[in-house]
Amino acid sequence: MSRDLPFGIRLTIAYDGTAFAGWQVQPRQRTVQETIEEALTGMRLKHSKVRGASRTDSGVHAMGQVASVAIDRDIPPRGIALGLTGLLPDDVSITSAARCDRRYNPRYDAQGKLYRYLIKVGATRDPLTRHRAWYVSPTLARRDRRERGHFVDDYLCVDAMRDAAQRLCGTHDFRAFRAASDYRENTVRTLRGVRVIPGLWGDPALLAIEVEGDAFMKNMVRILAGTLLDIGRQRYTPDLIDHMFTTGARRGHGGPTAPAHGLCLVRIDLRRGDYYKVPRR
Repeated sequence: MSRDLPFGIRLTIAYDGTAFAGWQVQPRQRTVQETIEEALTGMRLKHSKVRGASRTDSGVHAMGQVASVAIDRDIPPRGIALGLTGLLPDDVSITSAARCDRRYNPRYDAQGKLYRYLIKVGATRDPLTRHRAWYVSPTLARRDRRERGHFVDDYLCVDAMRDAAQRLCGTHDFRAFRAASDYRENTVRTLRGVRVIPGLWGDPALLAIEVEGDAFMKNMVRILAGTLLDIGRQRYTPDLIDHMFTTGARRGHGGPTAPAHGLCLVRIDLRRGDYYKVPRR
């Protein structure tokens, strides 16, 4: 990195992913990374590439994305946060900033992430949550209830989902829970917690699936959510999870990949938060 960029800033970022083609810069696409870099230029700062800790997909939201950037002037973190937010569009904001080493890359400092997936049930669609939650209609709901009220359990078997969620916790080979286009060799991951929370924020028709782990593969959380939903619909029993951890399990054995708009990156846990020293080769 050029020595004329001696100052580093770590940013915590929130964004509505609806109109973004994801985090990472892509040709002829609107992305969060490029939008922040344009705001840095608008502040008349020379800057490096903005380095994000997580590459969220198109349509995915964030409350706690973390990124770092090297800049040419020493500006107080509060000034950076307010200055950038003032130049950013309404669907992205800098919630906090801190000084860091100019070489710091949060991608290599992350020791865990928390994602939240939202599901909304009801006899009719809720237009106010259409960009935030996956709508489950009566035709997609469990079949053992003749009458449905306004509660999650009228549409999904929460007990079965919680049983399956507990089976996901721990260290397992999640090969069957990744996108077909993910070719990485190491597919072992550790999930510290998978929580099924009906009635989130006092809304009886809103259900959250919170997944906390050390690292995730492409579409992994969305596949977990889709599989848990199919178990809640009683299409599968909770022991499907045990089968998907066996050697012969494949992606097609699980539930669908849940739509991107229901997913939010809530938090990234950092080890040190100061900088990452590139190892010698």
